[in-house]
Amino acid sequence: MIIKATTKVYGIFGHPVNHSLSPQMHNAAFQALRLDCIYLAFDIHPKDFEIAARAIKSMGISGVNITIPHKESIIFFLDEISPEANITGAVNTVKNVDGKLIGYNTDVSGFLRAIKEDLGFHPKGLSATVVGAGGAARAVLTSLCMNEAYQVYVINRTLDKAKRLASEFKKGFKDTFIQAVSLDDKDEIKNILGKTNLLVNATSAGMKGVDSVEIPLEYLQKEAVIYDLVYDPRETNLLKTAKELGHKASGGLSMLLYQGVESFEIWTGKDAPIGVMKKALE
Repeated sequence: MIIKATTKVYGIFGHPVNHSLSPQMHNAAFQALRLDCIYLAFDIHPKDFEIAARAIKSMGISGVNITIPHKESIIFFLDEISPEANITGAVNTVKNVDGKLIGYNTDVSGFLRAIKEDLGFHPKGLSATVVGAGGAARAVLTSLCMNEAYQVYVINRTLDKAKRLASEFKKGFKDTFIQAVSLDDKDEIKNILGKTNLLVNATSAGMKGVDSVEIPLEYLQKEAVIYDLVYDPRETNLLKTAKELGHKASGGLSMLLYQGVESFEIWTGKDAPIGVMKKALE
């Protein structure tokens, strides 16, 4: 890769970001299409975020991905945000259009594409259960509700947080039944699992060094599918158990891929080389 004065700069803002696979994925795509672009990782502490956010314009950075803990903070510095980003209340992709910053949330469409490609699942008219009530769960819930899920249960250890999330989404999606459930309410969890078509882990549970999520998968109906947003390790204990019970199940690497694919296409206006990007991730 030759860096020139004309090279367009893209990157990811987060803290920490040394674990990010996005530079490998996007730089491989730029090289495959012979684009004069480079993608860098910027580890930005929250106290320095305002300076960094304003630098997108002042330094002429062409676009950035935004990851934890800045997905909500970036919104204040944007000129426009997409409908799904507005619903989610978080932005993970910013495009600089001649000094106008436009924010998107490609996690929403990335999740939908991942469950379609990996599991053959579309939420319209079906029931889903989401474990977690944080930022990732918001993106998943947005995707499910925007695509006409019939009902969504939100399971979380802190019930009040799940209730706030459910209440917020009920106002915008009156045709979807949304209910919060405590992770400690074992009887209710067994009941809703029997109605669930899609189970999603939208927490860090199962990640390396983090205990697995405690969900009694044996109560799922046999045709239910499972998606775990965790991608390191590639196969979490949740996925292993699901497959042992005969369920179709997939991990979060595909969501990472497809949210990156959409970011790339937003920035460049070109079809992303999906095979190249997937190989870089793997």
